[in-house]
Order: sequence, then C-alpha cells, then structure tokens
Amino acid sequence: MNKQVSGERARILAQQVLGIPETLYQQRSLQASLHLFHSPGQKTKFSQAEGVSPSALSRFFNIYDWDSDRCWEEMQDFQWRILLDAARHKRRPRLRLSVDLTTVEKVGTQLPYVSVYNGRHGIHLVVLFAEYGELKFPISYRVYQGKHTSTPVTLALDLLEEVPEFVGKRFQVCVLADSGFESAVFLDGVQRLGFEFVVGVRSNRRTDHPGRVTVADCPHGGYVNLANWPLETLSLGRIDRGDREFFAVSSELLEGDDILAEGRRRWALESFLRRGSISLGWRSSRCELPGLDRWILMVFLAFTLTTLHRSEDMTLKEAARLALYTLFPEVRLNHLLNQLQKEQEFLHQHGYSLSYARCKL
Repeated sequence: MNKQVSGERARILAQQVLGIPETLYQQRSLQASLHLFHSPGQKTKFSQAEGVSPSALSRFFNIYDWDSDRCWEEMQDFQWRILLDAARHKRRPRLRLSVDLTTVEKVGTQLPYVSVYNGRHGIHLVVLFAEYGELKFPISYRVYQGKHTSTPVTLALDLLEEVPEFVGKRFQVCVLADSGFESAVFLDGVQRLGFEFVVGVRSNRRTDHPGRVTVADCPHGGYVNLANWPLETLSLGRIDRGDREFFAVSSELLEGDDILAEGRRRWALESFLRRGSISLGWRSSRCELPGLDRWILMVFLAFTLTTLHRSEDMTLKEAARLALYTLFPEVRLNHLLNQLQKEQEFLHQHGYSLSYARCKL
C-alpha cells in the first residue's frame, strides 16, 4: 500500500479522534493521554502525563461522559479500510485473524473483572488481531468474567461475528488460534462464518480417521477426522520442540509444513500481547469502569498508529515517537514547552532568561 496514502489516512483518523470529546478540557486530557501512550519506555501512569494533573486524567478515563464508543468505531472502520486499500488489485488475498486469551496480571480485588483463571490472577481478555502483509492491528476484545459467564470460545466467536461482511467477501479469511480454542463449538462457528482455520489441538485429541487413535499417533501432514467433530476431514501439522510436541489442524488440506507456517503467523498477536502492549501501557492500568475500556482503546489506537509509522529498521519506541511527532504535533509542542517551563529556575540560576513566541509560517 502507498505509504503516503496510509499516512494521510492516519492523520485524518488522529484528527477525528481528537475532535470527539466535546469540551476543550476533555480534548486537552485526550491529547495528554495520546502523548502518554505514544511514549514507550516510561511507565504509563497518570502521574507521568504532560499538561494535565493526574486527577484530571483519572476523571477523563473513569468519570467523564465522552463518546469513547465512537472512538472505537472510528478506529475499527479505519483499520478495515486500510486493509482493503492494501489488498487493492489483489485477487482473493488472504487475511489472517488471530484470537487469543491473555491475562493482564493484577493484584487485589477492587479493580473490575479481576479473577483467577488457569492459576493466573488478573483481567482475562480475548483479543482479535488482524494481519495482512506488513499491516498488523489489534481490532477488538472481550473480557472473560469467570464461571457462569460466556466462555472464551463464545467470546472469540462474538468477535469474529463482528467482522464486517465486506471483509469476508473481499478476503479469504483464515482464523488462527491455539489449543485453548480447539472445541467443536469453535471450529463449527468459524466454518459457519465462512472462514478457514488453523487451530492448535491437544496431543490426546481423539480421531475417527485414520483410526480411533489420538492426533499424537497421526503423521505430520496426514488427514484426520476429529472424533467429536466429524463434519470435515482436516490436515494435521506437528512440531517437536524438545520435550514437547505441538499439534495443529487445518480446515484446508495443506501440507504439514504449510500448516506450521500458518500457525506461526499467530506470533504477530503474541508479539503484541507480550512486547508492544507492555511498552504501550497495557499492564499499568488502575482504571475502574468505564476507564478500563478507554485504557484498552488507547493501547489499541497507539499500537495501530505506531505500526503505520514503523519500518523494518525501527524499534517500537522509535516508531511510536515518529507517530506522535507526525500525527500530534501540538501534543509534542506542549510537552516541550512544559519542559522548558519546568527548567526556568535552573536557567535563572545560571544567568539565562528564556522566552518563546509563535512564528508565522
């Protein structure tokens, strides 16, 4: 996709998002938030914000009634349109949608949605992530709230069902997931949506073909019929990683190595969850409702805009800084002016007086 077109649309998105809060006070808080989330390498805490007080930013996230739902809509519409633009003139391109359950580890019980799942204490999120070529975006999420609520599988299917119809018509969509989503309900739901899949399975998952055995007894690249999901013949990939073997099945009859190659594409989501989300403030949230949703929105938005400004030789921190300078120059300018203001006393002590004025451009 043309980088210039991508950059122009990113600027349009940035301006649309900045214009959503109705009051100047809230817009200033949003600007401070964007600066904070585009500053990887420092802890993403309200006390680190530039130009507004920590209490003002806390109220912006947790109390004030501004339309964050519209921010989600603007961002997601932008993401799908950028993917469509990138696939222009391509015949039935392949779009990969990864789903995964991740835990944002938290202590205490006062924060919303904190629970214990698989021995981990925190907020458990099912995340949908899209990848086409160099474009990689976190799209949306659901919170797993524990027993007697919607399961991670159900939440993942909910996310996939929200993929716009025009995306499914334009792309050949392949869903990638680990063995936590191997259930017949998930496989059936993905196929009902018209998507292909490559999904991890446990070694003891039983089959009816090539016999009543487990997938651990089946050859790499062989065909299997899962015992509790006999709707279709699947192909099997297996890989040995030292003391453990991992298995995945594909709805397309691929070669075993091709299945593994597809499964590895899910690491784009893993990379976001493990590195990018930490750098952009995922684990720092101390928000209540609706602040948690707004905090995640800022993480997704910052990662999306950073990705559009990242080249192969750039670190995430460098790309985030470039995105900030390019898309939010006023935010960066306010940061610099605030820094100068903070150093006034130091300058006076050494005999300097500093003043600045806006230049005509």
